[in-house]
Amino acid sequence: MAQETLAHERPEGRGAFGGFIGPRTLVGQVRSAAPYLFDGSHARLRELVRAPATRLHELAFDPLGWWSILLAAELLPAQEAPTPAARTDYFALCLAAHWASVATYVPTDVDAKIRHALWFDGQPPEELALMRALALHLERWDVRGFSARIVDVEGAGAVSGHDGERLAVQCGGLLGSLAAGDAEGAALFEAAIERELAREARVFAVAAGRRGAERTTCELAAVLTHNAGDVMQGLGTKGGRPFGAAQKQRFGDLARSGPERYGGSFARAAAVYRELLASEGHRHYPLREVKLLRAHPDLLLPIGPFLDGWGARLATWPAWTVAQRAEAIGAVVEGCRKVAGQAGYHRALAGFDAAHPGGLEARELAAHWTTSVKRALKDADLRRKVAVRRESFESSYAKRVRAILG
Repeated sequence: MAQETLAHERPEGRGAFGGFIGPRTLVGQVRSAAPYLFDGSHARLRELVRAPATRLHELAFDPLGWWSILLAAELLPAQEAPTPAARTDYFALCLAAHWASVATYVPTDVDAKIRHALWFDGQPPEELALMRALALHLERWDVRGFSARIVDVEGAGAVSGHDGERLAVQCGGLLGSLAAGDAEGAALFEAAIERELAREARVFAVAAGRRGAERTTCELAAVLTHNAGDVMQGLGTKGGRPFGAAQKQRFGDLARSGPERYGGSFARAAAVYRELLASEGHRHYPLREVKLLRAHPDLLLPIGPFLDGWGARLATWPAWTVAQRAEAIGAVVEGCRKVAGQAGYHRALAGFDAAHPGGLEARELAAHWTTSVKRALKDADLRRKVAVRRESFESSYAKRVRAILG
């Protein structure tokens, strides 16, 4: 028994699952990015369905199925030559890991697997059908409480970056189905992609036409442009190049050459994004090393640049010591210096400054600043941007959104 335990705990080698990252290593990456999924602390834990299963994909068909898969990942061991059934379960695990981590500070790097590689892996028809069922079920996976980037529009619905991830997976499935000669499966994917793009376009149109919803429109512009890019990624897979010319024409390049499609919503969203938000779409590398920010889902980063509320949360987070608070906000200060053109980090500092006793100049914080942070906080341009009131900042963006959209 001792030998079996040691064998199970040994680190997986590089490419431990048929040349891909090993299952246990992948789950370990999710655990590092979102420890609250595994430590029993998340408020939605009681909603998990604890169903018995012999294969991972069986756990997927529930709103929190992605979480159930992660917690049962031991069902899928690393293997040098995976069977078709194991590859399907690995696809389910990669989907779960991606859904769990994509809105965190440290997303797992499985995009290419779920959008491209696993769809062109020579799966037999019965396993390809299971993969298709998984991909079509993604719209029912629930990530509320696990993402701060869901944009709600009253009376119209909600859109998030997870919708773009789903579109990318389904675009890969569409091309993979065509490559496998499965016209029926490809048609199911095409219909699902069409429904989702039309739905997102309607949500944007409602927000864009609603006076007072300019901030929401701005956030939707970021999401829709991201999602249109995900569609391009899914349609751009190397293995799918000979296939789907009509579908690529139908769904591709919505952000740059699609004013006549979907009522122009994606083109209008892209215009707002290019003018106001392109500098906010970076990957937040300055925050990735701050493990404190990974401890609780309420610390997840919302859509920039409207980060005043998030900055205020950092200022008042009850679990942190002064030194920890200084570490977290110090990374934001460094982000202002390292990421040219962004406004969100400055807004986070403004929110922190307004909510913390003594603001950014509080003596107890200053004792923990690094030399570079101290120097950055004295910068006249930074101080000027942080001094802008939240209402003034958001009002200026509202005016610019209205001007862009006419």
